[in-house]
Amino acid sequence: MTDRSGQDVAAALIAAVNAHDLDAIVDQFSARVRSETPAHPGRSFEGSEQVRRNWGQILGAVSDLRAEVRASTISTDTATGRETVWLELAFDGRRPDGAPWRMRGVTVNEVADGRIDALRFYMEPVEAGGSGPDDAVRRITTMAVPAAAAADAVTGQAPVTAETSR
Repeated sequence: MTDRSGQDVAAALIAAVNAHDLDAIVDQFSARVRSETPAHPGRSFEGSEQVRRNWGQILGAVSDLRAEVRASTISTDTATGRETVWLELAFDGRRPDGAPWRMRGVTVNEVADGRIDALRFYMEPVEAGGSGPDDAVRRITTMAVPAAAAADAVTGQAPVTAETSR
């Protein structure tokens, strides 16, 4: 499988998702894949077994899931031959209760030896309705984060507060 390009891997992944073929989905990833979710670091993981668990849950809950690539681009590191495949994705389906299940976002996939061996995941559920841009910006700039869960963006350490320094 080493002769597959990043474009081939991305096309095979989308085809596997649309066919609801869990084995084919997992086969697009290396056994030691590293998945990073920068906006939700606790969701990051290593290993294709977690890919299998994640996609197994999704396919089990969204039986009519469809994936669409809205835009893509590929760059190649000429020194290493590694390809980076950027995919803007749309996922649509219905949950078991009939409610829409929609995700939108971007994945940045690093492909080596014909498989995704690292990715950064920037997908989010589509928010129905919403209160508009002013309220959204106000919420994200004023929302309280518990001190124990907050981490300094530079050091990665929890901030020292009166509560945590005891």
